Parts: sequence; structure tokens; C-alpha cells
Amino acid sequence: MTQSREYHEQRLRAAIFRRAHAEPGSVNDRIPPQFQSCSDDGLICTVSYKLKPEMRNPMGWLHGGVTSAMLDMGMGLLVYYHAGFSLCPTSSMTVNFLRPGRIGGTLLVQSEITFHGRKIFHASSRAWMRDDPENLVATATASYMITRPPLSDPAAEESKTK
Repeated sequence: MTQSREYHEQRLRAAIFRRAHAEPGSVNDRIPPQFQSCSDDGLICTVSYKLKPEMRNPMGWLHGGVTSAMLDMGMGLLVYYHAGFSLCPTSSMTVNFLRPGRIGGTLLVQSEITFHGRKIFHASSRAWMRDDPENLVATATASYMITRPPLSDPAAEESKTK
């Protein structure tokens, strides 16, 4: 049975909320992504991040490490969802920095699952400023390894409480 876009959107929103708030003070908690959209099959998801002054490098642009974390979170959250809410740490990641991100703006990160097997996922992502969609800030590819059995489905748990 094929699921609808609304189904994937609800579950992706739940996955993002769950991971962003799992550990207060963690990187995911300090740089929480906001859901923007997903493809009909849920294999592509776009999230956004507000670029705050504390995210800048000495030149005043978005810090490369923060950019990398945002790309990793975008891909990792999508993998987390497609792995049945199993924790899937990053096993490798390559980032290409193309131009600086502007503090005060909004960075959009679109991630896509490019391969998934029983234990390994591969994903790619691209990032751009909301007001400049034609110019990429960075791209990335990464591999993720499933290491734990699935957790309960947060979307299902949420619907039980309503």
C-alpha cells in the first residue's frame, strides 16, 4: 500500500520534533530544523534553519561546522524516519562548501535518500538561502548505519494521546 504525502509529512514532522527535543542542550536542540516540505513518497524532505549570530565564523558568515551539522541533521532525520525510528549514526560524510551562508537569513536544506539496505543508508543534501534559491551554499553526501532496534513511532504515540 502506498502512503500519501500527508502520511509522510505527519511522520517526518514527528521524527524532527522527537530528535530535536530528545536531549536538551544538544546540537539538535540548539539548532532545531523546521519542516518545510516532503515528496509524495517521503524520500525527499526540506527543512529550514534560522541563521543566528552565534552561528557565525570569524568572518561573520555561517560557520562551516554549523553548516555541516545542519546538512547532517537534514539527512539524518530523513534516515531516522525511513529506518523505522531506529538510531542511525553517521558513518561517513563529505561536505562541499560553495558560498557563505548569511547570518540573519534562513538556510533551506533539502535531503534525499539515495540508497537504503538492511543496515546502511546513503543520502545527499543541498543547502541554499531562502532568498537566493539559485545559488547553493553547500552540498553533502553521507552514509548512515542502523545500530539499534526501532523505537516506538512518535506519530503513532502522538495520535494515541489525542
